[in-house]
Amino acid sequence: MKITLLGAGAIGGLWSCQLVKQGHKLQLWTRKDVKTINLAFQGLNQTETELFTFHCNDKAAVTESDCIVITVKAFQVEQALRDILPFISPETPVVIMHNGMGTQQMVHQRLPNNPIIYATTSQAAFKPHPRQVNHTGLGPTWMGAENSAGKNFDFLAEVFNQALAPCQWHQDIAQPLWHKLAINCAINPLTAKHQCQNGELARSEFNYLLSQICQEVAAVMSAEGYRVTARELKQHVDRVIAATATNFSSMNQDICQQRPTEIDYITGYLIARAKVHAIPVPINTQLWQHIKQLEQDNNDE
Repeated sequence: MKITLLGAGAIGGLWSCQLVKQGHKLQLWTRKDVKTINLAFQGLNQTETELFTFHCNDKAAVTESDCIVITVKAFQVEQALRDILPFISPETPVVIMHNGMGTQQMVHQRLPNNPIIYATTSQAAFKPHPRQVNHTGLGPTWMGAENSAGKNFDFLAEVFNQALAPCQWHQDIAQPLWHKLAINCAINPLTAKHQCQNGELARSEFNYLLSQICQEVAAVMSAEGYRVTARELKQHVDRVIAATATNFSSMNQDICQQRPTEIDYITGYLIARAKVHAIPVPINTQLWQHIKQLEQDNNDE
């Protein structure tokens, strides 16, 4: 397939390299006006790196693409779409993969005719420097249609599965998006606040706080139609903490490197939906406020 990918961060770089290894013709669309980018890629449990050269920012290649993949952060999606809208064919499917929720309405407005697919992944990647991507953890990827036109592109799940398994199609993509949001609400703000690896949250002093976060998230998810217990969420969170013990969350890294975070699309989205259902979420609200203050402190420096 001919693919254009926007957002060559850790996850975008991971998928780019894996898709190219499957023989797909992939170009990157970047904020910097460059013609090519070199990426060194280190696979999971591998010591040697592979070198990839990607063509970039070819407007004609966007128009000819069989698929557009957007892996920028949630707050960057609107600008990313604005940048390439003049070149996208209305029949081209657009796959959107980011942490959190809340971009759907804007995407529908920007792409009223395109097939829209949302995706969420638990694959883990890390960029030790701007031109290297390391695959650091395995996890499932889910894809699903966000509009009726997107339902015709369920085969894309198998394309992504062949590049980096496991990837499956979900008939109601909001369900795995909510479950990923629950994990992010528990792990990301706390690791950002305490500037620690995920595994530190397994310490006993975090147990009650994580349980309270899961209690609030479960109440909102159930009100949204995705019935789950706080205990089930807490067990899932504990498993992810153990499986990703040596990883630094994306929000941790954003705060560390004084970048904007996705807190408004993770905890902020939860708070917004809680207000709709008149459900109090004081612990999540405190965490949201704390991360917003850290962002403000970074801006003031």
